[in-house]
Amino acid sequence: QITRLIEGKNYVEVEYVVGPVPIDDGVGKEIVSRYSSEIKSDGIFYTDSNGREFVKRKRGDSRVFGYDAGFNAELEPIAGNYYPVNAAIYLEDKSKNQAFSVVLDRSQGGSSLSDGSLELLIQRRMLHDDARGVGEALNETDVGITPCPPHGDASRLGKGITVKGTHRLVIGSNGASLARSQMDEAFSQPHAFVASVPSDANISFRKAGVSLSRTALNENVMVVTYVPLEEEGSYLVRLAHQGIVDEEAYVDIQSLFFQNEVVSITEKTLSANQDRADWEKQRFRWGGKEKETGLDEATQGIFLKPLEIKTFEVHVS
Repeated sequence: QITRLIEGKNYVEVEYVVGPVPIDDGVGKEIVSRYSSEIKSDGIFYTDSNGREFVKRKRGDSRVFGYDAGFNAELEPIAGNYYPVNAAIYLEDKSKNQAFSVVLDRSQGGSSLSDGSLELLIQRRMLHDDARGVGEALNETDVGITPCPPHGDASRLGKGITVKGTHRLVIGSNGASLARSQMDEAFSQPHAFVASVPSDANISFRKAGVSLSRTALNENVMVVTYVPLEEEGSYLVRLAHQGIVDEEAYVDIQSLFFQNEVVSITEKTLSANQDRADWEKQRFRWGGKEKETGLDEATQGIFLKPLEIKTFEVHVS
């Protein structure tokens, strides 16, 4: 495990490598990373829902869970308090403006089994089926498995797999904002591309940096999609409000096309398979009120409400 403090960053990065998990003793194992703090969390912690909203969790919650009417978290003190974590988990003490968030680079199980503590299940290797529908033990290996009966005994081949990942630890006063400030960056890290050329080659495009945007975007805004379409001069642009600050964000679409002038903007449905206006005419309105598009045609700008994701087809000259 490597712990890093990076100059200019407001988080601690923990990189872990786990595996192969030994099973020579005939016992399966689950490995967790546990981080402890002095925050008085009173059994409350929060996990994200698919990287967007956060869901409040209560340690020892004995509510009925889905199909299993007899399930009680108090009878399963560890498994009963574990929840899926896609991007972040945090706890906080609002009375003291203290918060602690852990941001993930992959989905894991997570919990807070004691006040001030967060833990994440980073690797597991089991030797018995957990009766959750897979029909085999969670015992992944790096070679594979023999044929299943009646053609083989379905035994594992090779060593247990090794996993590698990172956690970002952030402290501050608001757990959700802390997590959201790092979630997209941790999940969508920059890609580095390299190439080899002769040492005397004349490279004419050397630049310290390049950006598609004329100006910096609002700190709440992330460009999720920016791709050319088949029709010349057409682009699919998808923007997301990250929710770092709980307020509306404005985006000038023209700033994303510094070499061309924007001719028209059409809002699409989230998946971009139809115009938003056509979909609005067909959908059933529970409240009878049409949702605002957030598109300002006069300024060719877009307003994004907290945590909104919007998709547009943009035509440029």
